[in-house]
Amino acid sequence: MRRISRAVVAAAVSASVVGATAVGASATGSAGPRPVPSMSGPPSPQPAPSTQRWFPPCRSSQLRPAIVGGEGAAGSTYVTLSYTNIGRHRCVVKGYPHVVFVNARGSRIGAPAAWMAGTVKPVTLAPGGKAKFVVREVHAGIPAGCDTAKTYTPAAGLRISPPTGGWPRFVKLADNACINPKVQQLYVGPITS
Repeated sequence: MRRISRAVVAAAVSASVVGATAVGASATGSAGPRPVPSMSGPPSPQPAPSTQRWFPPCRSSQLRPAIVGGEGAAGSTYVTLSYTNIGRHRCVVKGYPHVVFVNARGSRIGAPAAWMAGTVKPVTLAPGGKAKFVVREVHAGIPAGCDTAKTYTPAAGLRISPPTGGWPRFVKLADNACINPKVQQLYVGPITS
């Protein structure tokens, strides 16, 4: 028995398919291929084009932070802050603000805030619009490395800048801040609407 190469078999199959197509075309009098009926049903609807507009990220100069609430928990305080768009145009803020304790001279004290778990979504702010975020402060005197009077110092407030960076703004919050930058005292959540 002779062995036939794959190339010869493929060429023969191609020729028979082409020949069958030609015979089918001449039998119907049609020169082109016939349409194949669809078995998948009616076409699925297409989504409407997006009407969402793009707005630039909020600059630090457009955002004014302020404390709007707070509550205590065992060993911690949760401070709710808002960002108000004081600019003349819409802008988008998204992510985690940068937060750190500062003294009366504006010098940083301790570690910057670490991120708390949360969902990050863009928030579009119209002029005068507000977004909010939460800062958790572990009370000085509790964490190891910040548990004696010489390991913390009075803070005048928080220095806050938006997720995109830029010039920070000061928010008054008199409390004790851990001096050691290896002690995590502040935590911040994502900006929400």
